Amino acid sequence: MPIIDCQTEKLILDTAMRVFFAEGRINATTQDIADTAGVNRTLINYYFRSKKALIATAVKKTQKEFMRNSDLILSSALPLRVKTENFIDDFLKNQYKYPFLESFIMVEFTNQRLKKNGSTVFSIKQPAPIKKYLAEIKNEMNEGRIPKYNPSHFLINMFSLMIYPVIMKPLQMSVCNLNEKEYQEILNERKQIIMNILFPPAV
Repeated sequence: MPIIDCQTEKLILDTAMRVFFAEGRINATTQDIADTAGVNRTLINYYFRSKKALIATAVKKTQKEFMRNSDLILSSALPLRVKTENFIDDFLKNQYKYPFLESFIMVEFTNQRLKKNGSTVFSIKQPAPIKKYLAEIKNEMNEGRIPKYNPSHFLINMFSLMIYPVIMKPLQMSVCNLNEKEYQEILNERKQIIMNILFPPAV
């Protein structure tokens, strides 16, 4: 059996993450990945066995990157507003790095729903930090510091406000008649807009 070359394996994986999640080539083949990485396609089969296994590994690594800081932020003892602001900063930074990740997730979930007994490569369990965060949101609502409603809406609103402008960028640039620089300015303003919506000033 050949000796595993960790550098080649990492090159293939990093290339797959860039192709799928940064460039948005969701339907890229293993040959496409090999060509982009500058390696022989048989090496992908050697290290990852199949495109499905390569995708699963790429997703897990990307999720780990995303969750490394976000879990620390959500598990911290910071006040909810500061914690939320830090989380938005970190999430948007990752969104800009991998702007097509959410689109990839939607396609994957849709494909799996259409398959009987299909299994997804994405985790759908509620992480402990999110559970803690929802409890803190509920407490803030009960204390009257933010409007009271189902805390899940707070979470859904936050993710929707962050994700939509990124995955719908081409359409929104056209609808709003904005060029690349102008739209980037819009994205740079997102955190403050989101914070104002989630934490409306007292009337």
